[in-house]
Formats: sequence, structure tokens, C-alpha cells
Amino acid sequence: MSLTVLEHVSLADWVSLKTGGPAHYFIEVTTIEALQEAVAFSNEKQLPFYVLGGGTNMLVSDAGYEGVIIKMNISGRAYNKVNDTSVALVVGAGESFDAVIEEVTSQSLWGLENLSHIPGTVGATPVQNVGAYGVEVSDIISHVTVYDVASKKIVELTKDECLFSYRHSLFKENKNYIIISVTFILSLVPTPKLSYADLQSLTKEEQTPQRIREAVITIRSAKFPDWNVVGTAGSFFKNPIISPAQAKELIAKYPDIPTYMSEGGLVKVSLGYILDKICGLKGFTIGCVRLYEKQALVLVATKPSNTNDIKNFKKIISEKVFEKTFIQIEQEVTEI
Repeated sequence: MSLTVLEHVSLADWVSLKTGGPAHYFIEVTTIEALQEAVAFSNEKQLPFYVLGGGTNMLVSDAGYEGVIIKMNISGRAYNKVNDTSVALVVGAGESFDAVIEEVTSQSLWGLENLSHIPGTVGATPVQNVGAYGVEVSDIISHVTVYDVASKKIVELTKDECLFSYRHSLFKENKNYIIISVTFILSLVPTPKLSYADLQSLTKEEQTPQRIREAVITIRSAKFPDWNVVGTAGSFFKNPIISPAQAKELIAKYPDIPTYMSEGGLVKVSLGYILDKICGLKGFTIGCVRLYEKQALVLVATKPSNTNDIKNFKKIISEKVFEKTFIQIEQEVTEI
């Protein structure tokens, strides 16, 4: 085997929350062939595997991971003109998502600018259907190329086959699919999306992808802590999706709560508002874990916190929200 297999690697060093125990085995892959070898290795050891991107949306058990962590480092970017108004960009799953956005906005290509300054790798974005400021990554994706562990074949999935919905996709259900590249369709003509409240002050006629990117970075920098300095996974919780009837009751009680129409006639509710204005939890702290003082959706953990501290904190926050709103909130981060 040509792979380098490491043992007992601390995962706290590889995730942005900076907690969690060791991985039994740890393998970095830069090619499809190496990925196939790594999966074969986990099968030989009769152990589960988990594909790690940037580690920016993960909560690792204090006991660690008794399996094989496959660190996705497949890179590459290829631009292909589709027609006079659009370009297809194929990106390796291990590429930095924000670095890609920096590049495409500098080339005046439209589509990804609202998703600027989101940490993590390209391959992770379809899994969570990452979104921000009125745009979801599924809005721009054409198709996703995966390695199907079951059939041992490379498969190309269309956008529709990915079953995208709010913070969800096929990839959360089918663990046999390992994303190896993502194809985005970018526009050569201006398509600014400025409907989100924080962007409505921008004048549509004067915008470029770079200017919108700069505005988004400024907004996010004011709301989110630096994940290079403190332990955080960005927005720890999902905005709740509730029924129209439940939304009507909530609005009657809290008239200023921001709500948005969602798929299937359901209503998305601002959890940031609930945590801050209804529950008064912005900056709420227990030990070394707190809700960020500038954005209540963001959980921050400083040393010597551990994963168990974060789980206990999450439980308390969930109970407080339910007490005020009867909404069961869900976390956005993935646990292993």
C-alpha cells in the first residue's frame, strides 16, 4: 500500500471547535486512487471511516473515533465555458471553499459571492447545502461527482439527484457516496442577490461580485469570531422550520420575530432572534462554553472545554428555547 497511515491522531487539532479525542487511523488522500485505497484499508480493518474536510462543522467525541479518518485533500479547478452567459467550474473536494470564491469573484464571475468567508472545503458544502445571505450552494451547483463505495464506481449526480433542501442533502443519508468534486455554474452577466436584510443597503446597479464579497466579509467578520483563534463551528444551530399554524402563534406572541417562507409552505424562523431577543441568551456562558456576544447562533468554546461540556451546554440552550417557544431546535454541526 502506498498510503501513509497514521495512528492515534488527535482530532482536536483538525476541527475548528478544538475538542475531541484521537482517531485510531488517519489517512490523507490527494487522488481518487488514494481514496479508494483508504476505503479498502478501512474494510480490511473492519472499521468504519469518516471523510474529513476542513473540520469546521464537526463535534468529535471526547473518546475519539474508533475507525479511519480519511482527510480529503483532492484538489484542482477547471473552467469550461457553457455558453455566452455562463461558465462551469469543476473543483476538487479538498479545495478551500473561500479561496475558490476569492478567485471567481476576482474574475467577475457571479453566483458564489454571497457565500464568502465561510470556512471549510468545497466537498463539504453540498452535504450541508451550505447557505448564507439569501443563497444556498445548491442554487449554483450543476452536479456532484462521487466515489460510490458500494459499487466501487465514480458516479456523477445531477443537482436534482442530490435531493437538496434546507441544510440537508442526499449525502447525509447515503454514506456510500464520497464527494470528490463539485461543478458550479457561474454567470458571466450580473446576477446580484441582495434580498437579505444585511445586504439591502447595497445599490444593485453599482455592484460587482468582488464588492458583494467584501460586504459579506465585513458583515460576517462583525458577527463571527475568528475560528483560527477560538473554538467555534460558526452557526451551531439550524434556523427552525415550523408549520404556518405554529408560526402564527409565535408571531402573535412575538410580533417582531423574523420569519421567511420555506419549502412546502412551511415557515423558517430566525433562531438568532429567539436566542437573543426572546430568551436573552446572547453571551450566555457556562464554564468555558458560551453563545457569542455578537451573534447568539454561534457557540464558542475556549480551553479547557471538552466535547461533553459543549453537549451539556447545547442541551440547556435547547431546553430554554423550548420553554419559551415550544420549538425543538436542531444543531447544525455533525457529531462523530
